[in-house]
Amino acid sequence: MKYILLILFALTKPYANAQDATGVMRVKNGSDITKLMRYSDRFQYDNFKDGKVFFRNGRVVNAKLNYSLPHGEIQFVDAKKDTMILTDKNFISKITIAADTFYYFEKHGHVRKIANFKDVGLAEKLFIANIGSERHSAYNQYTSTSAISVYSSYTNSSGLQQALEGNDKVLLKRRAVYFFIDKNQDLYIANKANLLRVFPKNKRAINQYFKDNQTEFEELKDINAALEYASSL
Repeated sequence: MKYILLILFALTKPYANAQDATGVMRVKNGSDITKLMRYSDRFQYDNFKDGKVFFRNGRVVNAKLNYSLPHGEIQFVDAKKDTMILTDKNFISKITIAADTFYYFEKHGHVRKIANFKDVGLAEKLFIANIGSERHSAYNQYTSTSAISVYSSYTNSSGLQQALEGNDKVLLKRRAVYFFIDKNQDLYIANKANLLRVFPKNKRAINQYFKDNQTEFEELKDINAALEYASSL
């Protein structure tokens, strides 16, 4: 396997543009947020934990792993203490970190499976979202390109840091988006249409459920309730 080296920037200063009480960060567009964010805000876990990388050919590799929110992917620490990111991710079947299991999906990066409902899994993806600017603060919707386009900077497929252009300050905030994983390991963003897609035999009952229950697909409790109902039919 080939790996791409990512530079882990030293945190020599706190937020240059402070995070407010609501968790919103204000940064100049084009800046490198990996230099501005605290370690605890950049990674899902408080440190790199013991994990395993399972390859489709049966090979299993032990490593110290963590999930990077700015990159939307798993990173690991090698023997030289360098922080790395895997390439050839389509050859990996899954990654485990402690008790958590992650799967890789093209255009979405790594997602963490958080529950099972019969043949349907529920997965969560954490990321840093651009929720607007000082001029325009409307919330953006998640799309399949959000895993790269909403960041002030990201690492491209060649391992190079790239920054988005612009002069205005942008507003960034940690967000979660949820997905359904069907029995064929296909990924669908959590919404009404896709719930009907992964439970195709019970469309009438599920449609009636939506008429009787207000369901917000950005709210985990609402998604769980809808999945529990659909899987009970």
